[in-house]
Parts: sequence; structure tokens; C-alpha cells
Amino acid sequence: MTPPSIQDPKYVKGIVTSRRELGAELWVVRIHPESKVAFSPGQYATLGVPVGPKMIERPYSIASSPYDDDLEFYLELVPHGKLTPHLHLVPVGGEIFIRRSTKGAFVFDSRSGHPHHFMVGTVTGAAPYIAMLRKFLTDLREGIAPPKRMLVLHAGSVSEELGYIGELSGAAREHSWFEYVPTISRHWLDPHWTGERGRAEDVARKYLDAAGFTGADTTAYLCGNPQMTENMKGLLKRVGFEKESVKEELYWPAEKTAVT
Repeated sequence: MTPPSIQDPKYVKGIVTSRRELGAELWVVRIHPESKVAFSPGQYATLGVPVGPKMIERPYSIASSPYDDDLEFYLELVPHGKLTPHLHLVPVGGEIFIRRSTKGAFVFDSRSGHPHHFMVGTVTGAAPYIAMLRKFLTDLREGIAPPKRMLVLHAGSVSEELGYIGELSGAAREHSWFEYVPTISRHWLDPHWTGERGRAEDVARKYLDAAGFTGADTTAYLCGNPQMTENMKGLLKRVGFEKESVKEELYWPAEKTAVT
């Protein structure tokens, strides 16, 4: 029986147009909604899959540019989660439902006047920064100036978790205002890795100092693993960042494990 919730006007039906597998539990999916879903980079959309008589839903940060007709998501399978096991089974051509209303205050800081932006994410926590960068690159082609400096520090356990390393590294090579630092914490499992080693909070101070970013001229953004965000908030406070200059997006409460 078709769940009545599917007919609810708060949902837009979306068709999966592509999947990019990054590993057994990590993938990038693009969804074409039947009508435009508006958002600001950094916001999230609520995805849903009908399971029996219910619509199972969870919010996910959007990785695509708001100028794009498709929505892109950087997803991690939680084997015993309520939604991701179902999302993971949806093939290209399959349906995923999207709430029309996007939400979230984790957007680019255009109010403080800070010229520098230091963005730290773990695995799928890089998605908001990808959306921001993609918008800036499109704007740049239209003659709109990008931020003066933007640095993305992206951390994973192994390199396959850095799902946008090619795109972000390429952008860093082409644009002097953008810097990308990928780092992995379990380098012994990734013997061919030649980049930075350590968790995000282990290497953040090194790159803050190298870039010349300070609490007086920089907005920091933290997204992903709650333990990382807690550790980074402590580090940023010690080096002079006021609370108002630190934005955070938790993917699950610090005292719990992921349940998506």
C-alpha cells in the first residue's frame, strides 16, 4: 500500500540521477527534485524513504551549489541506523523524497566583515563547504568577488573518506584565495598516502598559523564529528577566537553515537 505521507505537499519527489561509490559505507548521490528546492550553501535538506506505512526521514547537509538543478549529498552508511540503510539501497532511477523547506543557520559569515574563513570538517562534514565553494566559483565567473581567503581542512580516517579530494585540490591549484588541506588519522591503513597525517584538531593550529589567521580577522566553521567540534572549540578559544567567531554544525549529539 502506498503510504499516505508520500502525497503530503511538504514533500518533493526526487529521482536519483547518479551515485558515486567511495567505499562500502560512503557514497555521493545526486537527486533531481520534481520542483526546485531553494537553499543557502551550508543548509540541510530532510530526505525521506517510505518504509511500510511510514516515511523515515533525516536531515543531511547539501553539497551542491544552489544554482544547480540537482541536489547532491555526501552520505555515510550507519549499518543500524533508521534511514541510511534504506537510502543506500536506492539505485539510480529510484525515488527519494525531500522536504520542500530547507533549514539551518550554518551558512557563510557575510556579516562580520572577516576576510578569512577557516572551515574544518570530518568526512561528510565537508559537504557545506563544498556547496559554498561551488557557489563562489560560479559567482566568480559572473564577476562577483570571492572571499579574500578560504581554507578547508578535511579529515578522515583513510583517504577514501575524502570524497572530494580531486575537486578541492583542483580548486586550490587554480585559485589563490582558496586552500585545501586533506588529512588522515589512520595512515598505517593507507600506505600510499603522502599528505598530512593526524586528526583535524591535531593539525589545525599548524595551518591556522601558517595562513596567518587570527581570532580578530577569521570566522571558523566546524562540522561533523562532535568530538572534533568540542576539541576544536577548545583550541580556537585558546588562540583567541571569541564564541561569536565560531560556527558549528553537529551531526549527532556528543554523548551519542550516530543514528542516521
